[in-house]
Order: sequence, then structure tokens, then C-alpha cells
Amino acid sequence: MKPRYSIWGREYGADHDVEIISVESNPQAVLDGLMQKTLTVQPSLTGPRKRTKIRKYSWLRITDNRAPSDGNT
Repeated sequence: MKPRYSIWGREYGADHDVEIISVESNPQAVLDGLMQKTLTVQPSLTGPRKRTKIRKYSWLRITDNRAPSDGNT
């Protein structure tokens, strides 16, 4: 059985953590891609031409989902 990893994160403005994706290999490459995701914000007070990009996730973490071994295998 391959090791399975979960990537957990918090979206910008959210108040709870969610599991974004589960991967079986190289979670760091997926994490790097998720860190590149941005949201375009266009506040109504600054007019239609002022746009700001912010990160989609305020933080991300990798969790190892392998079952703990009891030493009997």
C-alpha cells in the first residue's frame, strides 16, 4: 500500500480548515502549485480599474495519513 498524504488549508477569509486534496506521491509539488493560486479582488470603493491579487489560501500543511505501525509486521 502506498503512503497517502493529505493537504489541509484555510481559504482566505474562512474560519475553519478543510482537506483540499489527497495524494499518493510527492505532496510538495502539489503544495507548490496550490501556493501559486490567487484570487482577483475588485473593491467597489476604488473604482472598476483597481484590482488586487491575493493568495487563495492563508496557510497550507501536509499531513501523513499512514497508519501507525505497531511493530508486529
